[in-house]
Amino acid sequence: MSKSLSYNRHGFTLILLSICLMVIVFLGITLSTVLNSNYVKKVVSSDTNVTLIRNYTNQRLGRLVNSYSVSTDLSAVNLTNKDVRRIINVSVDEVYDDDSQLTIGSNILATISTKLKDQANKYGLNIDSEIDAVIKSNEGIMNQIVNNDLGPIESVIEQIQTIKRLIKTIMVIAAVLFVILALRLRAKVGSSMLFFHHLGTVGICTSILLAMLLGGTYFPLQDFIVNNIDYNVRDVLYNVLNGIFISYISIIFMVFIVSILDWGSTVKYKY
Repeated sequence: MSKSLSYNRHGFTLILLSICLMVIVFLGITLSTVLNSNYVKKVVSSDTNVTLIRNYTNQRLGRLVNSYSVSTDLSAVNLTNKDVRRIINVSVDEVYDDDSQLTIGSNILATISTKLKDQANKYGLNIDSEIDAVIKSNEGIMNQIVNNDLGPIESVIEQIQTIKRLIKTIMVIAAVLFVILALRLRAKVGSSMLFFHHLGTVGICTSILLAMLLGGTYFPLQDFIVNNIDYNVRDVLYNVLNGIFISYISIIFMVFIVSILDWGSTVKYKY
């Protein structure tokens, strides 16, 4: 049997290898981006996102903290970019620790409380207990406001640690299947160079499958954000989604280029 015919008869195996590799790469990127708290902090803490979050938070705080007569004259009720970044770090850690009840609102008000007390002391006001009482009375409202805006997202990320364990399990299974299929293919083709040519084909097919999967995931997520997320938070999530999307695209492009080079350098061994 010619090598060309040998190449054609392994099509099903190549498809299975491509699917396994697609699962490994896609879930691997997901673990290192969407499910990686440090990566999410980096993306969310960009200057553009911090400004958007600061404006959103200050707007929400206006009708809560400013209701307290003594604090209305204190500029500390407005968050700075530094405050927002600190709140982002605490909130992301909370989300990725599988907390079933987000307390981002409490984190925001805790920061406000500290700033109010510092500012009050500068004015010679001894009102720490009053500030604590007002902040405490507004925690439930603030958490409810944040949960209303982020509720659809919270419902997805509550079980993030469970999701990560499931993804790792699926990746291990896919990796084992990939190795078994690759060894089987190598034994059948009888040529190392032809085997590497097949792997190049697998890489190209994987890149195409990943691009299709990414397109099929990105646009529904975009629609989900438009239809379910508050306007003030929407721009932030758009920026985060696009940042993660670029990471996926860069990895897919790299896989495609390496596969093309491998496929092209070994194409003569197909015949």
